[in-house]
Amino acid sequence: MTEDILSGARKYISNKKWETLPKPDPVSVNIIKSALGVQSVTAELLCLRGYSSPELASIFISHREVLHDPRLLPDMDAAIERIARAIDEGEKIVIYGDYDVDGVTSVSILYLYLRKLGADVSYYIPCRSREGYGMSTDAVQSIAADGGKLIVTVDTGITAIEEIEAARQLGCDVIVTDHHECREALPEAVAVINPRRADSKYPFCDLAGVGVVFKLLCALDAELRTGGDMVAAATNIKNDYIDLIAIGTIADVMPLRDENRLIVGLGLARIENTRLVGLRALIKASDGISNGVRRSERKRKITSSYVSYTLAPRINAAGRIGDAAVAVELFLTDDAKRAGELARRLCEINRERQLLENEIAKEAYAKIESTSEFENDTVIVLDDENWNAGIIGIVASRVTEKYGRPSILITFEGSGSEKNASDEGKGSGRSVAGLNLVEVLGRCSEYLVKYGGHELAAGLTVTRSMLPAFRCAINDVVRCEFDGESIIAEPTLTADIEIEPDECTLSLAEGLSLFEPCGVGNPSPVFMTCGFFVSAVSGVSGDRHTRMMLQTPGGACVTAMCFGCPPDMLGVYGGELIDVMYTLDVNVFRGEASPQLTVRALRKNEKQFALEAAARNLYDKIHDGVEPASIDDIPVRADFSAVYRIIRHEVSMGRNIMPIGRLRSLLSPIRPMGYIKLRLVLDVLAELKVISKIEIEPDVIKIEDNTLMTKVAIEKSTFLRRVKEKSSGEQN
Repeated sequence: MTEDILSGARKYISNKKWETLPKPDPVSVNIIKSALGVQSVTAELLCLRGYSSPELASIFISHREVLHDPRLLPDMDAAIERIARAIDEGEKIVIYGDYDVDGVTSVSILYLYLRKLGADVSYYIPCRSREGYGMSTDAVQSIAADGGKLIVTVDTGITAIEEIEAARQLGCDVIVTDHHECREALPEAVAVINPRRADSKYPFCDLAGVGVVFKLLCALDAELRTGGDMVAAATNIKNDYIDLIAIGTIADVMPLRDENRLIVGLGLARIENTRLVGLRALIKASDGISNGVRRSERKRKITSSYVSYTLAPRINAAGRIGDAAVAVELFLTDDAKRAGELARRLCEINRERQLLENEIAKEAYAKIESTSEFENDTVIVLDDENWNAGIIGIVASRVTEKYGRPSILITFEGSGSEKNASDEGKGSGRSVAGLNLVEVLGRCSEYLVKYGGHELAAGLTVTRSMLPAFRCAINDVVRCEFDGESIIAEPTLTADIEIEPDECTLSLAEGLSLFEPCGVGNPSPVFMTCGFFVSAVSGVSGDRHTRMMLQTPGGACVTAMCFGCPPDMLGVYGGELIDVMYTLDVNVFRGEASPQLTVRALRKNEKQFALEAAARNLYDKIHDGVEPASIDDIPVRADFSAVYRIIRHEVSMGRNIMPIGRLRSLLSPIRPMGYIKLRLVLDVLAELKVISKIEIEPDVIKIEDNTLMTKVAIEKSTFLRRVKEKSSGEQN
């Protein structure tokens, strides 16, 4: 608890530099405001995002369909011809997928579509811990031995040159659909469909893997069902699978621009009324029980955040520490009872994943902080014998976020008790903005067995003997090719715009719905507001979160939520002036709508700093006998009694870190007390050994000794007597 209070406050209270984006051209803002009838703040946000004319802004707001012709993707015609022939001739088609959400949803929609056409279709997803990422020769041999004649990869395969050649030698054709970074050499497959190919004419390269499958199905449906009508084909596929396509797109953190914005917008609306039995079961299982308490049965609003933080982790968990087939089967089943069982199983696996993740994260932090060897590294490379291969990617994200630099976690799990130079470790890395991790790994490829992925997230395999050289090489590459200092520098906190407290209204919050769906590439607008008055601070959901009531200069009240931070650990108290960086939402409670802030960061307002500095300065002078205390600041017995009762209770609860602001907040309902009086009370109690305290930070005290005396004569305090004498002497 001692460290928790300080770390909890630091989660939200930021000492980083705050800034806003450069203000847009006011003429453009006014033109958009007038043409579209939106608020000034909304018009300013549209301009900041590049929609600086009424025409561009109108296209963005209207969600006008932006679906490109799938035949612009390379090799699409060859893929359609081969799949159609396999269906006609009854050949066995095997879908080879990845084990993450993008892969699971890709497998599911392709399987459902081919099954509907009467194809002989099955799927194969490798075991993460045994086989690792991507295609393997062993799996290809197994598929061929089982009669597979056509393999269609989804969300994988772009780097599987040897494995696809092995399939060809075994008489098995391969169609690759993928969206990961391409290398110079492509696999010798029947078709390689990837919008990132250098020769691709497709106008949008940021499709998820499931987005590429979506385009494949549109082209296939046009060929086999709609007589070449691509619009009708796209409508068919959207009607049947847009919910899963949206989930895969959101979970793979693809930018919500162009087609992705349309996919996610349509998909979120469909999820609320999904026809998929398994998806309905997963939503029910995810929402139905929280810490053993059943939630309201009312229908929830489905957002990108809900998919990212509730649905996606449960789907992902199966592939991370179990079998991804559990998630696929959930989306394939039409049996409600079976769907419920599978959904609950995914929730159980996710809870196991959370425990493993926290355990590995603690071990990773300990490795970093127990030695100085990482201090000069621009890329953190950690390894362990027992880390779960399915969890290290999530932990790498946490390491990168915590230390502000790229990280790669490697596990030799399953290598056996004896260490051999040839042991292969599986690694997962996360990068920071401006550093393409796949490109960097490519420059170190001589030390790796294989690698692949995206700009900000990648996987790799490395032998034990090559690990030290790889660690040196990747750090050398980053130092030479990039400005290492800028990579590891603490980022500033940036808001879109600054607004006044009284501009934070329900009308503005409702107007922001124009920007939905929000996510990567189209983030929720972030506001900065200075000078909110904190009127109340309370806990929510068993004190797991904090709710603040903020008052504006005009007298309006707005709610602000700090998720994942109990009120005891926030470090903000009633009566203070604060600045807030936040996103703005509409909260509906008992049928009444109101604006609600979701806090990103907090800091004390400059006026609050000035007030506190003045109070500290005066207290120091009173303490040192330089200045007299006012009559109102001299404590009496009731003050000592109230403070002692609060301290005794806090210490009994294990809370021996006592911010002065928190003590004042706790005292407020029973005996309100100013800063100077409280500090004098604490000094007297310490002098009389009622408490033992040290000031570990400005205005934060720590009770060192939990053995508290219960009776004492306050009049024996030499310090209090001196303060009184100084005060009375000045008044005389």
